[in-house]
Amino acid sequence: MELYHVVILGFVMGVVTSICGGAGIFAVPLMIALGVPAVNVLTLNRMSDVGVVLGSLKNYIDSKSIDWSLAIKGCFIVAFGAILGVNISLWLPENILKMVILVGVSVGIFFLIKPVKRVKKSKANIQFWVWLLLWASGVWSGALGMAGGMFSVLVFVRFFHKEFLPARTTQIVMAIPETLISTSFLVFGSTLTWQPLVTMFFSSFVGAWLGAKIAVKQGSHFIQKAMIGIAVIMVFKVLYDLNIFSY
Repeated sequence: MELYHVVILGFVMGVVTSICGGAGIFAVPLMIALGVPAVNVLTLNRMSDVGVVLGSLKNYIDSKSIDWSLAIKGCFIVAFGAILGVNISLWLPENILKMVILVGVSVGIFFLIKPVKRVKKSKANIQFWVWLLLWASGVWSGALGMAGGMFSVLVFVRFFHKEFLPARTTQIVMAIPETLISTSFLVFGSTLTWQPLVTMFFSSFVGAWLGAKIAVKQGSHFIQKAMIGIAVIMVFKVLYDLNIFSY
């Protein structure tokens, strides 16, 4: 895989992930097809995430839509969930993981399309379910390496009744510690040199800066539609991997 491939791929991943997440759906299979070893693929994917969370941060801060209190509280819960998720993925069979992805993403599409009802709930009830589901999204992200951010956004939308822009900006901040920690472990476990890592970081950083600018300008409805599009692509990808279309 040449460095110019990394530049192009990293930029596209930065734009997509900063807006709605899910760039790993097409980036991971592409890198594997180009002959990159699996551990290096995961490392580059997560390095792109580092570029995304840092590259999109300024524009999202300027939007004044971040719930800082929720982001700071949630980052610890998501990080602990991700640590558990990594360990789960080590023993769960790949075919079962694919089925879990398919079911989970299908549920995600349902909540993306279904209109959000603004139902008042007790503060204690909201906190209990939000923290539990955020922890579950951290487990999901750690185990599968994709869609965790999307489900965290859905938790904010459904249970904290946020619009998609504030939900996405808050999730980006919340993901910073977990992303940095997990990427560090992968970097030390990979065989990559510094050139592709730095290239992926900066190309994703630039893409994320542009993507965040577009997301802030276009607003919540644009982010929702982008998330639906990525989720649909994810479903088709999983169905293809399960050989559903061969019958």
